[in-house]
Amino acid sequence: MMRIAVAGSGGLARIFAQYLDQTVHTFIILSRQPRPALVELGYQVAVVDYDSQADLRYTLRGVDMVISTVSGGPQISLIDAAAQSGVRRFVPAEFEGPPGRRGQNDPLDRGSRATIARLREWSHNPRHQMRFTIFTCGIFYERFARGGLAAYDIGSSTSIQNQGSYLMDVGAGTAEVVEYNSSGQPIYICLTSVYDLARFVVAAIDIGPHTWPPEYRLQGDRRSVTQILEWGAAVRGVEMLLTDIIEPGNLGAHLEHATYYQDWAKAARVQELMATEQRRYDFAQPTLNPLVNIVPVPFWDWLSNHWGT
Repeated sequence: MMRIAVAGSGGLARIFAQYLDQTVHTFIILSRQPRPALVELGYQVAVVDYDSQADLRYTLRGVDMVISTVSGGPQISLIDAAAQSGVRRFVPAEFEGPPGRRGQNDPLDRGSRATIARLREWSHNPRHQMRFTIFTCGIFYERFARGGLAAYDIGSSTSIQNQGSYLMDVGAGTAEVVEYNSSGQPIYICLTSVYDLARFVVAAIDIGPHTWPPEYRLQGDRRSVTQILEWGAAVRGVEMLLTDIIEPGNLGAHLEHATYYQDWAKAARVQELMATEQRRYDFAQPTLNPLVNIVPVPFWDWLSNHWGT
């Protein structure tokens, strides 16, 4: 049995808690503010100050693993406190694209590079060695939900949390995409529901975290952008979505235009399309799927159940 700390109290943290609650492992939720609604569910909640190493270290005493859903400076502070408190394994809030697919000057970084660098430092520290594992899962299905990720209280620190922020707005029947890469090949993306992500992570604990690699890759589905658009139209009951197709060579011009007019929402969407064209969210072989007894929901099933047919 392990003692686990889930950092954060937003939607993703609550989903992790939901599945951890079905195991023999004990867990505590770290929150910046009191969360009486979570306490009423029977969860243990500790109010922490991410600017206080002493506070974090005290709270993390006796914890074996941290699952983080916080990012930026708070996550780095959490990493330092966890390592010095004897935590053995850290799961950072790095869930979508494979780290190896990220560029040097990544506009979508949001502190990821610094986070991974700090984790690597601690993993080689002889006095406070703490291993880490990134669970790469591709795009969250819930980006295509009613209200987008925001409806699940996820992604509030990003620019892609709203309905229609990525590829298509099923509710509006519109899409903004890049379908083919610069070589003319169809673009594929991997996708997973946030609920299946949590199920996979929790199931992996039974494998034994001491055997975990630095990265696990999992997926609920892998589809081309063209297929995703066709399914979006199908659940809307129309022949096709009203689609703005951007050619790969024009993405830079679209970004410059959006930046010039300070249309930051448009700029964020184009940056996501650039990342998609560069295969940021695509990988062919999941490594965790074969190791655990989890059958993820296929994307079509999720999409049709969510929007109705």
